[in-house]
Amino acid sequence: MRVGESPGTDFVRYLIWIAFSIGTLMLKNNAANQKGLDTPVVIAFFVVGLVTLFLMIRKYVREEKSFSDTADGFVYSLVSNIGLVSLMIIMVCLLRIMVSYLQVTGKLPSFANDDVLSSDQNVFLFNMIANVFIVAVQQQLVQTGFFFNYFFRKTSAYSAVMGIILSGVVGGLISLPGSLFQFMMMMALGWCYALTYLYTKDEKMAIFVAMVSAAVGTIII
Repeated sequence: MRVGESPGTDFVRYLIWIAFSIGTLMLKNNAANQKGLDTPVVIAFFVVGLVTLFLMIRKYVREEKSFSDTADGFVYSLVSNIGLVSLMIIMVCLLRIMVSYLQVTGKLPSFANDDVLSSDQNVFLFNMIANVFIVAVQQQLVQTGFFFNYFFRKTSAYSAVMGIILSGVVGGLISLPGSLFQFMMMMALGWCYALTYLYTKDEKMAIFVAMVSAAVGTIII
């Protein structure tokens, strides 16, 4: 595992990554309304999102070099772990579809801070790009990559179980849920991402599952 720095340094650094992720998500949530896109906010979102994402990826790649078992290339890792990755994709998609169905049938309330519904197709396109390629990647780096890198380095059953549980909690919180049920859904999704990361030992696989989940979630709103 990673050769860590002092706990205080790791904690402060982690708070910075959380701030980047939340700030980007807040801009995304304010970039669109029912009438269409707010161009200045959209521009601010992409500038802030891409710059902070670049900094996060660069830092994570540098830290990854201190692992004893550096991750393989994306295709090789995907093929090697296709069974678990496929199962996680099925699980996250089924969860999102089930929640969406219950909301459509009126058995569950709609999420207050979900993506805005609009007749403007540019809003849907913006949400798809933002959710899949920026927000999902940032949030995965926070709730799995940096999280396990800084706080759960030991290879033990206790560390794995507690890591998965707390990683899900972090995932639920940084999604800025508008209700307890939304937090619980995002936490459950976070458990799937954490399990993917720990099983494959490859952050790219967790990000891939999260990107697929984000795409499905955007489409079925």
